[in-house]
Amino acid sequence: MKDRPKLILFCGIPGAGKTTLAKKLEIEGRGIRICTDDWQDDLKIPYTEKGFHGRLQKRLYSLALELLDYGQNVILEDGLWTKPERDQKLGDAEQHGALVEMHLFDLTFEEIWQRLSTRNANLAHGSVHITKEDLQKCWNVFERPTEEELRSFDKVFIHKAA
Repeated sequence: MKDRPKLILFCGIPGAGKTTLAKKLEIEGRGIRICTDDWQDDLKIPYTEKGFHGRLQKRLYSLALELLDYGQNVILEDGLWTKPERDQKLGDAEQHGALVEMHLFDLTFEEIWQRLSTRNANLAHGSVHITKEDLQKCWNVFERPTEEELRSFDKVFIHKAA
């Protein structure tokens, strides 16, 4: 019997380390990395175009599900800040016969702000400048998964500051 494909998910706000880990996993051959921010940057559409970002993210997610149907592992580099987002991804993956691996980035506000301050000084491809005020807004929206929620994933990794 063929192995089930895997959907690798990330839960964390900007600056937590999602892109760094996603690129590492991709290089290791763990799956095809799908990153809306990179695609939007490639298309030269400003990040301030929230409507475009949402449409692109939805289309790339459809592509991710198609890849799962073909048996391909997918690294979906979205932050999944809220439980309903995570529930949807988990349910969709199950419908497509995929296992789900969750990477939770569990850092303090100060740790993330320090990382973002460094990143803001030299923005890489696909990265967006984030102010401390922007980070606070993200922090206020972010819903940390409960232990019960984390048990619903096939595999969970919790990443803390080094």
